[in-house]
Amino acid sequence: MRTTHWLTKCFVRCLPLLGLLAVVVWLNGCFFFNYPKVSHDKRVSSLSQVRVVQHFMGKTIVPAHPQRVVVLSGGSLENALALGIKPIAASKLFVSQLQRLVGPLSGIEDVDWLSPSIEKILFLKPDLILGMHFHQDIYPLLSHIAPTVLAPPGASGAWKESFAFTARVLGKTKTAQQLMDNYYARLTQFKAKMGDRLNKTMVSVAQLRTDALWLWAKASFSGVILKDAGVARPYSQTLDSQATLSLGGGPAGYALSKELLSELDGDILFLVSEDALGTRDLHPMLEQLKAKPLWSKLKVVQQKKVHNVGFYWVQFGPLAANRMIDDLERYLVKQQ
Repeated sequence: MRTTHWLTKCFVRCLPLLGLLAVVVWLNGCFFFNYPKVSHDKRVSSLSQVRVVQHFMGKTIVPAHPQRVVVLSGGSLENALALGIKPIAASKLFVSQLQRLVGPLSGIEDVDWLSPSIEKILFLKPDLILGMHFHQDIYPLLSHIAPTVLAPPGASGAWKESFAFTARVLGKTKTAQQLMDNYYARLTQFKAKMGDRLNKTMVSVAQLRTDALWLWAKASFSGVILKDAGVARPYSQTLDSQATLSLGGGPAGYALSKELLSELDGDILFLVSEDALGTRDLHPMLEQLKAKPLWSKLKVVQQKKVHNVGFYWVQFGPLAANRMIDDLERYLVKQQ
């Protein structure tokens, strides 16, 4: 009887441990639902359904044709949409932003981006997670849910490299090449339409922010596209990354003081007067800018060649790039 009583007490005391073990087993089942065990005769067909991708954290085996993709950055979201893949989850902030480019995007779950919801991502059962280098702290957790790839850091001007990286991860390199071929073909047509005016038209780009007016240099998103388009830029916007950093800005641009508004001047000024995330009204700042005495003295203002354009002039990928080309054709080709 004593032995039976002792065994009963041991069993009762072990119940919490057994429960914990059951949870661990269940989680492992959830975490690895994408990796079914296969026999040796199916190994070849299984290998044909996956690829190895090099990324910020090393190498990862990903599905050859992912169907349930979670993206954790705005750039990756735009790249995926351009490639014909609609993610099952992203940040609602970036979804709202991209809807201004592509129209309604229903059915994309919100998982945030700076602090993604691990629980929600697990519940959605993705077969691929595409994040950024700053997600490295939660990379082990994400990797237990599904194959996870982190994009390397890069400035806004490196949008082509970012697009190519996303295409490799998603297995859409041919589609990406077709999109880039179309991009260069449109610019070739633009150059032909501009003719001799191309090198004689000085194009300036600035962005209105709540803190200051920013000039975007050649290393920026718009700077790269304008270079591909062959248009001339004011000296203030041909500075390299080191020069813009020395002026207290970033690699791609810097803030312009009100005393130096003359640096804005050109034949055409594209002024980004729309908040990138659509969360702030910049109209009061625009009116304050127009009220400055130096503003009215600008040649581009006097000739009424200031064009307000959208957030897509400062980010992210091929969809925004094509909208930029639309503006170049509208304001440089058709109006001249």
